Amino acid sequence: MSLGQELAPHLPFLRRYARALTGSQTHGDAFVRATLEAIVASPEDFPKDVDPRLGLYRTFHAIWSTANIEEGDEPGDPGSLGPEGIAQARLSRITPMSRQALLLTSLEGFSSEDAAFLIGVDSADVDSLVAEALAEIERQTHADVLIIEDEP
Repeated sequence: MSLGQELAPHLPFLRRYARALTGSQTHGDAFVRATLEAIVASPEDFPKDVDPRLGLYRTFHAIWSTANIEEGDEPGDPGSLGPEGIAQARLSRITPMSRQALLLTSLEGFSSEDAAFLIGVDSADVDSLVAEALAEIERQTHADVLIIEDEP
């Protein structure tokens, strides 16, 4: 089976991940395209000692981590956004490493060990990064409520 045939089933999932990571369909798809171009240009550099899915995501991360892109506009008022917009606004406020760890483990279903391989940290660090991301989301969704009753 060719490398292209091995990678093809994983491309829709990589696109989903890239879009969630970058916060933009345009940026996400551009990184996926750059990943595929890098693989085609230099197939001998593609990791052969791991599962093709891991190799694909590892190549993506190598490209994404070295890119110097400007972040998009600051998300607008969360009240004016739909559910997806609110989720994306909250994700965009999480540090990049924590966001990667959270998305890789929760969205893509990678184990902590696989996520650690992909982003180049220890698996214990992945667990810490995920906990940090979840704590940040919790801080963003925490609200104080004061109920004033005007009747005795």
